[in-house]
Amino acid sequence: MNPSIRLALLAALALQPLMATAALPDLDRDGIPNITDTDVDNDGLLNGVDRNIDGGVAVRGPLRGRYIGDQLPNNAAAELDMDADGLADKASNETDIDGDGLADNSTAETDMDGDGLADNAASETDIDGDGLADNAANETDIDGDGTEDGHKAEADIDGDGLANGADPDVDGDGLANSADRDFDGTGEVEDFLVDAAGNFVDDATVQPVIDLVTTAVRQQLNLSANDAGLKVRVQPSWLPGVQTGAWRYLSADNMQVWARWSYSTDNPAEIKLFVNYEYTGPHAGRFEDYTNPANYKISDERRFYGQYPRGPFTFLSWLPGEPVSFYYAAPDEQATGRPVPVAALNTALAAYPNFYTDGRVFAGDLVPTLTSLQPVLELQRQLQRATRSASAKLETAQIAAESATASRQD
Repeated sequence: MNPSIRLALLAALALQPLMATAALPDLDRDGIPNITDTDVDNDGLLNGVDRNIDGGVAVRGPLRGRYIGDQLPNNAAAELDMDADGLADKASNETDIDGDGLADNSTAETDMDGDGLADNAASETDIDGDGLADNAANETDIDGDGTEDGHKAEADIDGDGLANGADPDVDGDGLANSADRDFDGTGEVEDFLVDAAGNFVDDATVQPVIDLVTTAVRQQLNLSANDAGLKVRVQPSWLPGVQTGAWRYLSADNMQVWARWSYSTDNPAEIKLFVNYEYTGPHAGRFEDYTNPANYKISDERRFYGQYPRGPFTFLSWLPGEPVSFYYAAPDEQATGRPVPVAALNTALAAYPNFYTDGRVFAGDLVPTLTSLQPVLELQRQLQRATRSASAKLETAQIAAESATASRQD
């Protein structure tokens, strides 16, 4: 190789580390890149207690006496990179939003965005300081850790150090889980009638039918007239001579129960509130057969469904003269990232008559006769408590491991 070319290459290689360092942002020009500078604007306030990390009057260094940086508080909607390290606050590779040297997923980090409000404070409505309120529909990563809220790998949605399964306010929005329709901040709200909204007619056109069914449900299930949890919808006619629809009950703590109803247009008084439509054939596998109303009948089986927030449906049914039974298929590890909490569910459900489980399905008899929704709602609460308590143990171990890793990196 030509000696002059060799020397040029060696010189370029030698300069690379210096050039890389010089390319990193250094707001106060003290020679320490913002990404490792504990006082980015050199105003004498460490980043962790500075309410405007990248803006203030420098008290030392080459820019002493001058105002440098922006005038945006850390929690301002327009502040997109509060520690001026070149990484957007909501970027997945921004692991220390406020530049205080504590990783955002460390249990020692109690004020992620450096706004002076503890992450678990009721008044902290934007935990990661990205300008999106924690309970906003478009806030999909409340703690700004790069793992989407609701993802099976997210063990601590609001980044407060408490496992989701043990946190009374999972999304950190100041609302207790039991009072929060969107308790995990995913923007999803379970409501069968909303999910199936396209299957119903405009309520205003069928109000007398709604009133009739509402009265029947309240009487049969002992619901008071001022209980706002009950909602009835009407379907377009699809079975000749039969009016059909669905009702849904939502408890104050967001447990859901729903069923289909029907009555003969010749005799509305004989309304059925727990309807199961049975396909009667033919069984040739043709799509048009399964969409033909003439091939269905209302079976003797009574059927309805229960659900706790973010849980699967519990199937409930009975035949005349038999007890009401439940059938719950727990989500598997592929769906949740965690094994089925067999031991916790067994403990919660074993007292039910004729209890059975194969490690995935849990079934038993709920009550001899259904005269109230309370046993169904309590079953959902038992399923939720057992699932959350088991998840909390695994999530707590995960948070500790992540925090230990973050501490070593610090």
